[in-house]
Amino acid sequence: MKPGLIRGYSRCGSRSASCLWLVGCAAAHSAPATSQAPPSASIAPAPGTNAPTSPAVAASSAPPAPPAPLKLALSRLLSVPVTAIALGEGTRLAVLADTPYVGDARGIRPLPLPATLRPKPGEVDQLGIFFGRDNEPRIMGSRHGERGDRAVYLRHLANGWRDGREEIGSLAGSGPGSGGLWGVLGSADPELVCRAGATCIIKRNSGWTSAPAGAEPRLVTLQDGVLWGLEASGISGIDAHGWTLAIPAARWSGPQAFWATRGEAWVSAAQELFHYREGKWETVPTPVGSATSFWGTRSDSVWLVGSTGAAHFDGQRFRPIAIDGPLRVVRGRSDRELWFGGEAGLFYAEPAGLGAQ
Repeated sequence: MKPGLIRGYSRCGSRSASCLWLVGCAAAHSAPATSQAPPSASIAPAPGTNAPTSPAVAASSAPPAPPAPLKLALSRLLSVPVTAIALGEGTRLAVLADTPYVGDARGIRPLPLPATLRPKPGEVDQLGIFFGRDNEPRIMGSRHGERGDRAVYLRHLANGWRDGREEIGSLAGSGPGSGGLWGVLGSADPELVCRAGATCIIKRNSGWTSAPAGAEPRLVTLQDGVLWGLEASGISGIDAHGWTLAIPAARWSGPQAFWATRGEAWVSAAQELFHYREGKWETVPTPVGSATSFWGTRSDSVWLVGSTGAAHFDGQRFRPIAIDGPLRVVRGRSDRELWFGGEAGLFYAEPAGLGAQ
């Protein structure tokens, strides 16, 4: 695809974007586990209290009858591999692909990084893309080289990309070996920026708070105003005292993506899915191979993607979706506006057969 403005990601039929009706194959979610476990956590327990013990994991029972397939009206807007998606206010969109892209309802255009901000030969980036509270994109993460990891924090302004480390206070140091950044940014409160072995900055509209980051990086998500972090030992919440374990880990190995809210969570590890509900974990057959990303606003409507495609969880079972994998990321503003990114490009989807959310 040639760089340039890509027109029309408005709803199918209203502009010139091509649309396909896709029907997924049927598959089912398991029946609830029956083993006993500690009560479900709401938020992280108060610092200084004993962490809960590891809940038991129950194997799934025989699957129920297959659900009806889920239809999507699908438009492909980019045909280059996509690794990250961010949604801003209004219709603003930002994408990490072969180069960063930004767009809105009028279309998408590339925003190339200047040579001074791109990795040098031998360096490898592990980056995410976000929107700041000015509704302009940010790129944050780690750049790995021979001398270790260093921080990347880039801000887009009217005249292009530039180093934006003035926004992150004491975490602004970016020399080789200083460590990379991780966290979550956006208009929702709060934002979080951390450096492993150093500090987390919790950025609220009412002011900033610092907290210990812990020794290892975490995957982080913000759900209903609560920050959750995933690590090998489980899912934690954060306050001014640091991270506190809220949901102990199941017997997983190498957790790689998750979704969490009060009392319920999903975690993917290799070819397994783990579902935490009613105070216990259960293993669930994965409908997407190795799951790489989750998105949802509530526990009875969670979208996930992975090495073999995408699926939707309706609170009881999965409904697979016929989108070519591997997929890397799913994001949305509601169940009526979804974005999928992966090896085949960037897709905008409007589900049919779901009530307005």
